[in-house]
Amino acid sequence: MEQSSFSLRVENIIRAIGDSASWFCLLLIAIVCASVLLRYVAGVSSLAFDELQWHIYSASWLLGFSYATTKRSHVRNDILFNKFSKLTQARIDLYSHLLLVLPFVGVILYHSWSFVEWSYLQNEGSIDPDGLPGRWVIKSVLLIGFFLFGVASLVRVIDLKRVIAGLKRGVADVC
Repeated sequence: MEQSSFSLRVENIIRAIGDSASWFCLLLIAIVCASVLLRYVAGVSSLAFDELQWHIYSASWLLGFSYATTKRSHVRNDILFNKFSKLTQARIDLYSHLLLVLPFVGVILYHSWSFVEWSYLQNEGSIDPDGLPGRWVIKSVLLIGFFLFGVASLVRVIDLKRVIAGLKRGVADVC
């Protein structure tokens, strides 16, 4: 049983965002190397470089876990999971998404909205004089990342329901 065209389109968009975000790692390496060279060769230290490093790392991680969900490469406890039938595995995945992932995403989105809004309205920046301005930009990635994670999880729920229905009918399918 193949994915629906809607699910496939949504997952392809999320994967494209994840693929783009993976380039952040190369940028992060360049910034870390530049920071080290500036600090130890030129004797110049930049707090903005240090903050930019954690901003890039945070953005790549926050955009990456929705990608991992679409690729089915997210972390889960596979010790017992692999011993179950495909139907039981699909049910465990379905209930995990419905009872754990989606409520967690909802709580994060609910609470981070005012967190980002306040930061934007205050034009929050780094508390350090050499730090980066516009702290709301990185905080908004929290909303974007969890929104994408929620969408990826909803698409996974839809697909899992189709997989479970197919397995019950005896149609072979790989989760």
